[in-house]
Amino acid sequence: MQQVIDYMLISAASYNPLAEDPNLIASQTASKSYPPASMKSLPRPKTSHASHRTRHPTKERNYPDRLPVSVTNAPVELLPESESAPNLQYYVTRTPSQNFPIYLEKKRGGNLHQTRLKGIDGSPEVLRDALEKELRLKPKDCLVNATNGHIVMKGWYKPQIEAFLKARRF
Repeated sequence: MQQVIDYMLISAASYNPLAEDPNLIASQTASKSYPPASMKSLPRPKTSHASHRTRHPTKERNYPDRLPVSVTNAPVELLPESESAPNLQYYVTRTPSQNFPIYLEKKRGGNLHQTRLKGIDGSPEVLRDALEKELRLKPKDCLVNATNGHIVMKGWYKPQIEAFLKARRF
């Protein structure tokens, strides 16, 4: 029994997995020209090509990922105090992180974009009318949910609504 344990200790001490790995030895002794060009894969194309169903290339479209910083952080001119927050028929409370409660939503598989304004105290109908006028929306595209008092607009208008509320000192 002692002989078996001694043999295991000696073989474990002398075992070096890096020296005996045939793949590692082969990669270390390979020539600089390996792998040949026939085995290398082609680089990815820089532009998108057409699908397999058509011969025409797809149109190149450059959609911006985000709005320019100048649009989102533009300085806002404050309205006179007679047209500002304490003197209006509505009030928009901020979230605990001091942001406006404006939320962008995607529905119907991402085809329907909506902006939802929450946290409205007072008369949401007056705020809806002011937003329709400011954003030039049709009455059917800007609605008040009678159950919870949220204003739901068709489209994404978060930066414009933030500028609207900042101008009114909310």
